[in-house]
Amino acid sequence: MTSTDTKADYTAEEIKAYEAYLSALAEHNITCARAGATTKQKMDAAFAVDRALKHFMQVAGLVPDSTRSPEDIRTIESLTKELAGQNEAIRSAYAMLIGIQHIGVFAWQGTADPIEHGACCTLLDDAGTVLRLALDKADGA
Repeated sequence: MTSTDTKADYTAEEIKAYEAYLSALAEHNITCARAGATTKQKMDAAFAVDRALKHFMQVAGLVPDSTRSPEDIRTIESLTKELAGQNEAIRSAYAMLIGIQHIGVFAWQGTADPIEHGACCTLLDDAGTVLRLALDKADGA
């Protein structure tokens, strides 16, 4: 690891998780060095080290065997949340258009100009189609 790979400051949570990892590692070494320790005791200690290391890496924003940086992961999480919000807005807008169409107000022309009425109905239909395609894409269809 080069000096450019290290952080200048560590959070209290990162330090606590790292210390817990070191403690589990020391306990593992003590258990394995103890005469009469069973294989089960040694393995339990090894799994405790693994859990502590995984927790530390998660707290520190590191993903084992990943090419993504912690910044990339935060960006992906942020974009995923943003997309979820947009998908919900699309669902709501589509539901509103379906509601308008089912009420049937636009099916009755009344005193409106027939050309304008037809154009509005077409725009509503087209908006519904665009939103439905967006939902299908969001749902992976």
